[in-house]
Amino acid sequence: MKKFTQRVIAFLLVAVMVVTAGVFTPAKEVQAASSNVYINPFSATVVTYKTGDTTTENWSVISIMGCEKKSQIKNLKSSNKNIRVEKRDGYLVAYFGDKAQKTTITCTVKGVKLKTTLTVKKYSNPAKSIKIGKTNLTSKFNNTNYVRKNGKNYKNQTLSVQLKSGWKIKYVSVTNNGKTKQYSNVNSAKFSNKITLSGTSSSVHIQCVNEKEKITEDLNFSY
Repeated sequence: MKKFTQRVIAFLLVAVMVVTAGVFTPAKEVQAASSNVYINPFSATVVTYKTGDTTTENWSVISIMGCEKKSQIKNLKSSNKNIRVEKRDGYLVAYFGDKAQKTTITCTVKGVKLKTTLTVKKYSNPAKSIKIGKTNLTSKFNNTNYVRKNGKNYKNQTLSVQLKSGWKIKYVSVTNNGKTKQYSNVNSAKFSNKITLSGTSSSVHIQCVNEKEKITEDLNFSY
């Protein structure tokens, strides 16, 4: 009788362990899924609209970590009807027009509810001065961050950049005839270096960051 009782108790303990595992394993999986699905913290939450380049629409990308297909994005909503948000494979695209506004964007990915706020401000030229040799490009960036070809070659000319107060240059990328040289971790309001621009595959890209305002502006000069 004693052995029988011990066997019953052992059986019940095993049963409890199996049931417990069955109950808590899914919860662990959900928790793991939650930690792997989130809004990329490097996605811009404060953006600016530009009025100088009417050929392109004002838009921003919101990346979702742990998401690979747009079919995984469910119940996508924007609290502001003037800011349209569309699904893509692993990210969202927000179209926000040409006025200052704000929206709360929500969606569900793999059962995880996601939420972020997008604030739109008017663009302001972060550059106090941008020159290539004797050519002053500063005013060309007053209403847009993208300046197109002006029909002039620059051979071994000095690119000099001075940003306004509160702004710093994160990096500068110079492409000449398809070959790119990047100056990383500039971390200064000033930059100066000799560059050459010639041909249709030449450009300058300057990433400017205002940490206080949480704004990043990418100034582009395309040959």
